[in-house]
Amino acid sequence: MFFSAIKQAAVLTVLAAGLSSQISAAKAPKEAMPPLEETPGLSFATNGDFEGPVSETGIPEGWQSGEEGVIQQMEEEGRAFMRLIAEKPNQLVQITQMLPLPENAKGLVVHTRFRNENVKFGKGGWLCDARARFRFYNSEGKPVGKKLNDIIFYSQAQNWSVLSRDYLVPEGADSFKINLCLNRPASGTLDIDEIKVLAMSEARFQELETARLEAEQKKQADAQKKIEDQKVIEAMLAAEPKSKQLGVYGNTLINKDREKVLLKGLNVVSLEWSPKGENIHRSIKVALKEWNANAIRLPVTDSFWFGKGKGKLKSNDAEAYRKVVDEAIRMAAGEGAYLILDLHRYGAPQEFARKFWLDAAARYANNPAVLFDLYNEPHGISWDLWRNGGEMEVKKKGKKVTVQVVGMQALVEAVRSTGARNIIIAGGTNYALDLSGILEGYALEEQPGGFGIMYATHFYNWHGGWQKHFLDIAEKYPVLVGEFGADVKKMSFISSSKQENPHTWVPDALGMVQKYQLNYTGFSMHPKATPVLIKDWSYEPTEFWGAYLKDALSGKIFELKKMR
Repeated sequence: MFFSAIKQAAVLTVLAAGLSSQISAAKAPKEAMPPLEETPGLSFATNGDFEGPVSETGIPEGWQSGEEGVIQQMEEEGRAFMRLIAEKPNQLVQITQMLPLPENAKGLVVHTRFRNENVKFGKGGWLCDARARFRFYNSEGKPVGKKLNDIIFYSQAQNWSVLSRDYLVPEGADSFKINLCLNRPASGTLDIDEIKVLAMSEARFQELETARLEAEQKKQADAQKKIEDQKVIEAMLAAEPKSKQLGVYGNTLINKDREKVLLKGLNVVSLEWSPKGENIHRSIKVALKEWNANAIRLPVTDSFWFGKGKGKLKSNDAEAYRKVVDEAIRMAAGEGAYLILDLHRYGAPQEFARKFWLDAAARYANNPAVLFDLYNEPHGISWDLWRNGGEMEVKKKGKKVTVQVVGMQALVEAVRSTGARNIIIAGGTNYALDLSGILEGYALEEQPGGFGIMYATHFYNWHGGWQKHFLDIAEKYPVLVGEFGADVKKMSFISSSKQENPHTWVPDALGMVQKYQLNYTGFSMHPKATPVLIKDWSYEPTEFWGAYLKDALSGKIFELKKMR
């Protein structure tokens, strides 16, 4: 939605073919205009407030435009601003400016004020949205220095919002390019009220330079640690397996010595999107050796497992992929720990899931270190379909088609048909959150000789109903919290108001799983797969999630103050 009485300026530029009618903004309540950060000095951007005259083509003086989309100079409450509209998917709608650098500038400070509406990712994914891009150039017009971080005009900013960035000037830089754009989104409207580019103060430069030098030192230390980690990894791969066979006993797990075992660990991700994975071995080493985990949940996908590729990758080396999984299991077994093999799929289980488990279960049959997590997050299905399978109507490419759902019971039987007695894990409905149907007649039936079935729930900092969704069933069956966690970065598909602050939510979530003796694997040991446990590949834990989980794995007891 946009806001109060926006009047179109005298000049309206329509650059996209086929759009000739004037586009008016929707009305909404007035809002306060947030101030840009006060920084001494004049802005070097020409006409950065868009109050100056416009060219014959309707573009504000000092700016150039692209050839796609709609670009308008607008006015609201006496203030001019620029509006960029992607009238169809995959358009690059932009205005740019190349400005000479101020003499002796060591750094630049960029402030911008913006809002947007209906900005949705384009075909290229999260890069195809609304953003400001920048680059330094030399006197010959060639780019210099590293690629700079963009200012991302986040799609929730339907009110005027402010963002800033600092950029150190690289050696040989002569000019600075500003690119304000809708970068080929599926749709969207971007309003830019102002952009300032100022010379960085000496104090701020010294602060950033100190941080840069510290980062370089850290990089060198990380490189040395990586070398040391590899030696440990090689020793872990060569170690004799120590994991003791687990079995289900009531609502707990016990090993062959009849000792109670509680699985506590984390998710080592990336094999679900990468045929080679990202730092799989190091992440497992850190989790087991440094974070004191005794369980690793390893998401995989059937397409890579069978060498069929995924997305733009048409095929992959299936044996190389399986080798990574084999080695992950060996590393866990050598530490007396356990690996949960997770078929990381969503929606309704179909024949591909059965084929995967016929193959994977045979490969790891009766390996004491391996548990089988049948299907990551079932959703959009009834409890009857979840357990027993059957026909289901779904939409594919805008058309309704009938698919055959393979029920969880059939997947259990597929695993057992291979001779594998390993513990089986079954996630509930509603993206694995809800296990209530297990107590309503939909429990799975174990086959003779199997070591038992446990159930998995996934919950995050926007989920309530802990008691009904999974704690009730934990009184009768063992439960694995296969995924949980919270991030300061809000999930775009969940209302921001529903996402609780990690610093209040995480201690209670950990207190709850400890109090009720639930098995758990936090999500995720990756710096980009939210909610993130680590800041980067140095494995420093995030303050809002990783530090808490690491403490819990090391034995710290958290108090449950509030149920959700």
